[in-house]
Amino acid sequence: MIRTALLCDKPDEISALHVATIGLPDLVVDATTDALRAIERSARMRPDVVICRLSMEGFTGTDLLARIRASSPDSHVIVRIRLDDVTRASACLADGARGVVAVDDDPVVVVEALHAVLAGGVALSPRIAHALGAALVDSVGEADHLRSELDELQRSVSQGTSAKADFLSNISHELRTPITVAKGIAHVLRNPSVEGEERAEFLTQLQGALDKLMGILDEIIAMSELERGTLELDLAEVDLAPTVRRAVETARMLHPSTTIETSIAMSLCTVADEPRLEGVIVELLDNACRYSPEGSPVEISARSKSEGIVIAVTDRGEGLDRTIAKRSFDEPFSTGEGVLRKEKAGVGVGLHLARQLVIEHGGTMWTDPLPGGGTRAAFCIPPHDARTRGRAVGAA
Repeated sequence: MIRTALLCDKPDEISALHVATIGLPDLVVDATTDALRAIERSARMRPDVVICRLSMEGFTGTDLLARIRASSPDSHVIVRIRLDDVTRASACLADGARGVVAVDDDPVVVVEALHAVLAGGVALSPRIAHALGAALVDSVGEADHLRSELDELQRSVSQGTSAKADFLSNISHELRTPITVAKGIAHVLRNPSVEGEERAEFLTQLQGALDKLMGILDEIIAMSELERGTLELDLAEVDLAPTVRRAVETARMLHPSTTIETSIAMSLCTVADEPRLEGVIVELLDNACRYSPEGSPVEISARSKSEGIVIAVTDRGEGLDRTIAKRSFDEPFSTGEGVLRKEKAGVGVGLHLARQLVIEHGGTMWTDPLPGGGTRAAFCIPPHDARTRGRAVGAA
């Protein structure tokens, strides 16, 4: 039975293939170096097999393969591709090619592929098959890596969703308390029989409840500005020593049953947004007082060192695991409840916000679990002479 083959390639390659097919008496071979003529001859000859170089002039991708198959649907097509373009082999097979060989494969290898295709099979030259196998291994490895990253992302999203749900639960509780107190006091104050001294005490409690409410809202607004990148610091030359002392007095009022021991330098000069840093110090003291056992003091030290102003707060509680601390720093809705009692959880943005504010000042914050129990939370702000004035000038 006489079979027909059409070759479409460069002149040298066609000559080499002609020589390789001389010993095949039942095969009639036609050839062209022009892709458009190959399409025309395919339509006219209806050859059994077309062997074509895929990257002929005027065609890209698998266009030439598609045109030949459209002009002669019953013809089997063997494409020749560069070995470094092996990913196109799978596209060719998907588009209907019956064989794939490399452009620099020996003509004998191409003839072997021709025999396989004429016998009804699908042919890959050994080098193409090896390259495809290597590419497949790489693809499987990449797929496993992407699957692992996707699983991690899903876990992160799940944790984030859970953390935000906890945050909403916590903030509902935190907001309800001062609002309930304020409403109760307002109801009492409607009674004209309340004496002046008692009325003054109720007004003080009302002021405290409203201050707590305002503090929660300020914290949430600051966190939102940080997330959007719109937070602006009001930087100025400041002595932080009085700021630390005020923060200590605030914490003592919030936790009158907890002893706070201090070691504060006389002067701590730097460039900072003083109210913001005072909030950071109060946050660290508040956390320490919350988690310290009854009768155990909280310690705060503030020193000027070569690397900057270092403020450290130490408690003697259960100890905050480094992983939990990192999560509290990195995730705005995490409270570290894995090791802390629910009633002490707080809103859940405090530590994250505190760390971000320190970073905005060019500083750093860290925590260290103590061997005997407890946690030391500290931060460092660059010294006065190390602060760049660019941000302060730019904000002006």
